[in-house]
Amino acid sequence: MPRRPALWTAIGLVLLGAAIVLGAFSAVYRHGWQQLHDQAQRRLDFLGADLTTTLEKYENLPIALASHSELPDLLQHPEDPARRDAVNRRLERLAQATHVFAIYLIAPSGVTLAASNWATPTSFVGQNYAFRPYFRDALAGGTGRFYAIGATTKEPGYFLAQPVRDAAGRPIGVLAVKISFDDLEANWQRSGELLMLADARGVVFLSSRPEWRFHTLRPLDAATQALLQATQQYGAGPLAPLPLDRPDEAFDGRATRLATRAEGNGRTPHWLRVAAQRRTLGPMDWTLLSFAETDGLTQDARAQALAAGLAYAVLVVGLLYARLRRRRDEELRRVRRDLERANAELEARIDERTAHLRGANEELARKIEQLASTQRTLQAAQDELVQAGKLAVLGQMAASITHEINQPLAALRALNDNAGLLLARGDLDAVQANIGRIGGLTLRIAEIVARLKGFARKDELQPVPVAVAPAVAAACALVAADARQAGQQIDIDPIPPGLAVLGQTVRIEQVLVNLLRNALDANRDRGGLRVQVRAAQVGEQVRLSVSDEGPGLSPAARQRLFEPFFTTKPAGLGLGLGLAISASIANALGGSIEFADREDGQTGTVATLSLPVAVLASPPATALPTIG
Repeated sequence: MPRRPALWTAIGLVLLGAAIVLGAFSAVYRHGWQQLHDQAQRRLDFLGADLTTTLEKYENLPIALASHSELPDLLQHPEDPARRDAVNRRLERLAQATHVFAIYLIAPSGVTLAASNWATPTSFVGQNYAFRPYFRDALAGGTGRFYAIGATTKEPGYFLAQPVRDAAGRPIGVLAVKISFDDLEANWQRSGELLMLADARGVVFLSSRPEWRFHTLRPLDAATQALLQATQQYGAGPLAPLPLDRPDEAFDGRATRLATRAEGNGRTPHWLRVAAQRRTLGPMDWTLLSFAETDGLTQDARAQALAAGLAYAVLVVGLLYARLRRRRDEELRRVRRDLERANAELEARIDERTAHLRGANEELARKIEQLASTQRTLQAAQDELVQAGKLAVLGQMAASITHEINQPLAALRALNDNAGLLLARGDLDAVQANIGRIGGLTLRIAEIVARLKGFARKDELQPVPVAVAPAVAAACALVAADARQAGQQIDIDPIPPGLAVLGQTVRIEQVLVNLLRNALDANRDRGGLRVQVRAAQVGEQVRLSVSDEGPGLSPAARQRLFEPFFTTKPAGLGLGLGLAISASIANALGGSIEFADREDGQTGTVATLSLPVAVLASPPATALPTIG
């Protein structure tokens, strides 16, 4: 009888332990499932935004290209080989510049007249794509969108198409662009995640596992299969459903099993227990799916439940052990008193140390404020130096600018005197013509003055996307008078309208003006006649190069180019601050300036300004004439 309470106590402890283990398993499993769901949602958000950005990047490409005048010209003269060859080569250059798979022009009959891959064995030229939906949609005046396996190349891609219109606005052909998603799919495969992208009919066309591609999320009816065969969207292969253990539960948030090929064995499938999350995106209602493996949840829950059981066992053992130590209460009280005394001493030391730390923190805050003030002063000094550099350049160009303005002023005086004589004679038509010429000359003077005011404006350093072509044109225009006065010519290679850098327009123009003036001065030393300006994107940088035909730079001079007050020009022709200021501007914008000898075998120097590449919302169309 005395042992009966101890037995019931033991049974109660065992039952309580079992409840703790089961509760821990359930809580950990639910928490893990929620984390898995949240991670999948965040991943879908990221992947969906990335894919949407990719689609939007190319959405306007066929619209811009379809407006080119050569395309309707070829559609109206399809048998002209010269026109066809010109369009082939232009589309080839555009495809290389925009990194798309192919760009091609289709006649109303569906026959391709010109294509960027005209010189390849799988050229689209001569192929008939009248059966493709994107062709029919674009020829009807809308936007054609279609993802399919290429009928000619057998390579899958995303097709975008726009109508090419005549002068009256009527569609007379279609311009199509094919975009490859191979890089995106390769990134998915390297990530190790279980990802799929399916079209509106449920056909998987992108996947991180190649064996899942061109399967369906659900069985297709006969009408859908016939439509896919008619458009040849996914070739002639069968479109079998995905190997799901329970297809009806695969996409409602519950776990199911999905088959994949086992490592080293292409025949025996390996079943994964997964839960799917999906997101609809894009103009064609594509479905992005992310599958998360759930086997780890059960294992984690078991491990955590076991840990909870062990912790409970340790607690029970500890309680039993505590009962055995009741006889040592007096010893524990002594230890407690000693501990309280030690705690009091420790608290006193902590208070003392806290006071020291507080003083140190206050001193550090004062030093940080002093440093911030010094940085603001330095930034202000640097801005003043940049402004002084711009004014110095304007001062050096004063003679040529005066000459540039005096010419239209002299013409204005002559036209004004002539107008008085013509009025006296009653020749009103001639007077009207003179007034028109006077208006044109005043606009020319206003343009020169506006350009100089913009260049001399004092601004703050706030980098934004800057189109390269207009900045180069403005800088060349500022030194055009010096070039003409020296009998030199500034040649500007074609610059893509969409090419842009992260910077500030006025400061980029200031650096380019310094480089251009140095090139003109170098040409004067050796009788050079040309200055070459080029712009190209190399990786994540845009390189703006200015080449001259001067005597070149000695190794000693090249090492000191960016030192303040160092110059290779004769006394009185330069302060030696231009390149130092330019280098400071380039560094502040995240770029650099480099000098090198010309690589074409001619004497001269190439100055290269490198700046971070940027993306413009709408690339400007800027013509870049030769200046001389």
